[in-house]
Amino acid sequence: MSEEAVMERSGLPLASAFNLRDFGGYPTMGGRRVRRGMLYRSGTMALLTPEDSAQLRSLGIRAICDFRRPGERKSEPTSWHDASVDYYCRDYSGATGVLMDLVREDRTTAADMKAAMLAVYHEIATDHAEAYAAMFRQMLAGHLPILINCSAGKDRTGAGAAMVLAALGVSRDVIIEDYLLTNSHADWTWRLAQGENHLSRLQQARADVVEPLLIADAAYLEALFAQFDAMHGGIDGYLRDVLGVGAAARAALCEALLES
Repeated sequence: MSEEAVMERSGLPLASAFNLRDFGGYPTMGGRRVRRGMLYRSGTMALLTPEDSAQLRSLGIRAICDFRRPGERKSEPTSWHDASVDYYCRDYSGATGVLMDLVREDRTTAADMKAAMLAVYHEIATDHAEAYAAMFRQMLAGHLPILINCSAGKDRTGAGAAMVLAALGVSRDVIIEDYLLTNSHADWTWRLAQGENHLSRLQQARADVVEPLLIADAAYLEALFAQFDAMHGGIDGYLRDVLGVGAAARAALCEALLES
């Protein structure tokens, strides 16, 4: 499946969205296909115009799983939905502050930043297990279509999307292909131009060091899968033993989310 074909069917024509796309449409190893119009992933949605907000509401999304920390949600609130949408979020502290400190240090190299990102992906499934379990509970409760998001729509969201697609029987290669679409969909030049902030200043001063923070790198997602393999005997074990998504739950998800 070419990247152009995936992009043609996954991108949403919202000019003020950031890394927002449908992550359905993929084939499963069992010969079926993930339904479109049921699974969405995004970065921040605080910059949506009224017209784009209205178009997003028209998709009939019934659940949002927001993986962001309290400070992120406060500075860039998600406000386009109404009370009928099951909105999940949680309060926690995370590793982003550590990453930003690394970027600011003069001695930090691009290789240091990539190593730090790999470390984040080794821990992301543990650090955010509570939120990923909630995401699956929303879907199993029939709250579909669902939209999952974080600030960039890349790391926390990328891991969550990988788990959903794996639970539906999508191959690892195709999951990585979906993950890498961030590099085509996330317009960081536009995003950083929306307001002066630490990251935009750092990007101008130390672009090579900031780059590992902004891109989707297959090595990052491979680090996540390597952690599943090492700690749980694979992603199936993680889904079952950590998130409580066993065979019956996966069958129910497939019934809801795969084409007949």
